[in-house]
Amino acid sequence: MLARLGYAVAVLAGSASAAVVGFMTTGSHPVSPNTLAFWLIGPRGTPYLMVYYHGPTLWYDAQWKLHSECTECTAGSVGWAELKSDKATLHLRLDLPAARAEIQHKAFSLAQNNTFLVVHTTDAQQRVIALGYHTLPWTGQMLLDSDKGLKKLIEKEVKEAH
Repeated sequence: MLARLGYAVAVLAGSASAAVVGFMTTGSHPVSPNTLAFWLIGPRGTPYLMVYYHGPTLWYDAQWKLHSECTECTAGSVGWAELKSDKATLHLRLDLPAARAEIQHKAFSLAQNNTFLVVHTTDAQQRVIALGYHTLPWTGQMLLDSDKGLKKLIEKEVKEAH
């Protein structure tokens, strides 16, 4: 169980072997009072997928539980990770052989998008917005710090959603 989110990384499937091509860990960290980043990390420490969840101020200040499953992790990863609290469920699924990702159960092509924004995370108006394909650093904050255009795009999408 994860208590309150400050920074969380959990092992999903384990082997340091170079033959492992699937995701091995997940990370999560608040990047602003309204936004939490959640990502799936490959065996070389590089994220495959980065998702920013936006909601009311400090919506992520809750007790969280991490649930995950990784099948075929040594033969081209298919797996999912989910953070659950009483306020929200954050769901990511990765299918590397098919080059597909699911964000909140909505499917996307990894060839076109590996970065996403979910607005209205805690209510029924929830919407997933594809933000394109980016070179992903270790954390969501590092990506926002290095890509000011992405940060402005997220701010624009959040503003339009409200």
